[in-house]
Amino acid sequence: MPINITAPTTDCIIIFDTDEERYLFISPAIINILGITASQLLGNNRVWPDMISETQREDMETAVASLGINEYVELNYLINTPQNTTRAIIDKKSLVVDEATNHKFLVSTISVKTQLTTSDATEDSLFSDLFYKNSNPVWIVDIQTLRFVKVNHAATVHYGYTEDEFLLLTLSDIRPADEIGSLKTYLSNNENFEISAGDFNPAGIWKHSNKQGEIIYADVNWFGIKYNGRNCILSIATDVTAKLQYQDEARRREQFLSSLIDSQTNFLIRIDIKGRFSFVNKQFLKTFGYKANELIGQHFAITTIPQELHLCEEAFVTCVSNPGKIVKLLHKKPDVWGGVHDTDWEFISITDDSGQVCEVQGIGQDITSKLKIEQEIKEAAEKLDAFIESITDSFFIIDNEWRFVKVNSAFEKMTNTPREEMLGNVIWDVYPEIMDSGFGKAYYEMIEKRESVKFTEYFEPIDRWLSTSAYPSAEGITIYIKDISDERRAQEEAHWTKTSLEALINNTHDHIWSVDREMRYVYMNDAYIRETTHLTGVEPMAGEHSYLNKGYSEEIHKKWIDYYSRALLGEQYTITNESIDRETTTPLYFEVSFNPIYTQQGDIIGVGCFARDITRRLKIEQELIDQNERLRNIASLSSHEIRRPVASMMGLISIMDKENFFNPENEQIIQHLFTVSAEIDDVIRLIVDNTFTSHR
Repeated sequence: MPINITAPTTDCIIIFDTDEERYLFISPAIINILGITASQLLGNNRVWPDMISETQREDMETAVASLGINEYVELNYLINTPQNTTRAIIDKKSLVVDEATNHKFLVSTISVKTQLTTSDATEDSLFSDLFYKNSNPVWIVDIQTLRFVKVNHAATVHYGYTEDEFLLLTLSDIRPADEIGSLKTYLSNNENFEISAGDFNPAGIWKHSNKQGEIIYADVNWFGIKYNGRNCILSIATDVTAKLQYQDEARRREQFLSSLIDSQTNFLIRIDIKGRFSFVNKQFLKTFGYKANELIGQHFAITTIPQELHLCEEAFVTCVSNPGKIVKLLHKKPDVWGGVHDTDWEFISITDDSGQVCEVQGIGQDITSKLKIEQEIKEAAEKLDAFIESITDSFFIIDNEWRFVKVNSAFEKMTNTPREEMLGNVIWDVYPEIMDSGFGKAYYEMIEKRESVKFTEYFEPIDRWLSTSAYPSAEGITIYIKDISDERRAQEEAHWTKTSLEALINNTHDHIWSVDREMRYVYMNDAYIRETTHLTGVEPMAGEHSYLNKGYSEEIHKKWIDYYSRALLGEQYTITNESIDRETTTPLYFEVSFNPIYTQQGDIIGVGCFARDITRRLKIEQELIDQNERLRNIASLSSHEIRRPVASMMGLISIMDKENFFNPENEQIIQHLFTVSAEIDDVIRLIVDNTFTSHR
């Protein structure tokens, strides 16, 4: 593309209405300046900008966009004319307002710069504007040595080198190591630079490095010139690092969005206003067995069963007719393998810039499994209701607003209150007297802590002792109540006896001792001394290291060091310690409390320890567990095994001939009654056996 600038030409004036985006005036000189006619520019207002390189065009558009009213800017850039020549342009632009129409006009006065000669580019005006006034880095490089012979101010600022430092460098010195090979290849392919032609050449985007070693992506354009009598290259390097980073970020965002759409377990589809698929995501294709090209451009009817096509059409019409409104739809969709899926959809219309509906977008999900689970839950709930009604314990559920949502017949009977008077009403309104009782306090505490509670209390309104178990959930509280009035007295007597016995044992056998900060014994009671001597064969002595008792193993020594250390750091806690009786080799369990001992100033000077033998308690608890298991077994036998023969007996009695006792059929019925009686006797014997056996 030879530079064809021989002499200044008459300036060209162009006036552009920025409000109506049209040219109002174009002087005839445009053909001499830009190489195009006024009619060409009027027919396509992008002809002129497209003649400018992308980088310089962006700079020009940025400068124009920032112009204020009556402000002026002078732009310098290169163009490629339709005649395939390169021209250097001076473009003076100003923004004015027409007071009559209040329209803004952009007035451009454009002219061609003086020719850049091939003999010497040092002082000519084009060189001055293109080199010194250019906001982008510009340099001149000797073709033979590749050494910089001249750089502009923008180059020194952008790359961090002084002008003197630049003149000591070559083109290779501003490249990272991985670019050197590419540079040599490019220079080898372009070794015959046509200096006399002065062609403007795009070299593409290169990686440069500044003085700090930071990477700069530069869009390089060059042409050959004569400088100081030597063949040189004049290069303009436009920094496009930020632009590339933005493009890279945009690509990553697009990839992320595409990945996000395709990774969704929900369906995502778009349908044009004619009802044809324009997009389907991978989850939709995977679920229904289609390929994208089998659906795109096809009407949505192909993915709908005929019986429900009208539902889809109604939803589509509603969506198109009501932009912005979310339209819900439940319907069945067939897959390519003959299966049918229950689907749940939300559709919304998409509008273009003019507000017209151009597409309908739908987000859906396969709810086949969900509906199946809901049906199973419904059936399970029905079975649960039947079970709740059959149990003898009272049962009820209240929601988070304390309203009854479910009660069983046993609770109705116990409270003598019909369920109609309870369901939907607040428990405190139905039974206001329990508000301040243990029941009310326990319920409130359970809701606050979200922990299950069990308690026993006398309920005065019905004169009964009740054992209550309450379990919180996200929806409210479930309560089981057992009437234990008959057992209460016996339990209280047993509890008093157990408490008295435990107090006597604690007073006799509890172990009390303390150690100082060096973990030496300070105090030991007789019970501790006796027990330690019994377990280890070595009597502990005051002043000795408590954890170095010769009767204990190294593992036990280390464990007790850890126990004392925790308390010496201020922790108050309790453990359960297991020991082995030396004589019987049976395990003994002690509940040991560790308590830091403080001075008045708050300093810890030792640890006080309290040990209680809980071996018997643990054994009793296990026996109670076993006993409860037997009682549950007995209850199960009573409620299930005895019902059948009793029902048979009642049925036989009901069919006896009571008016004529000597009816021959009565004899057969009596024989059956004997059989049923034997069955009842077997069940009673089984219950008795389970009552008195100690093993299941």
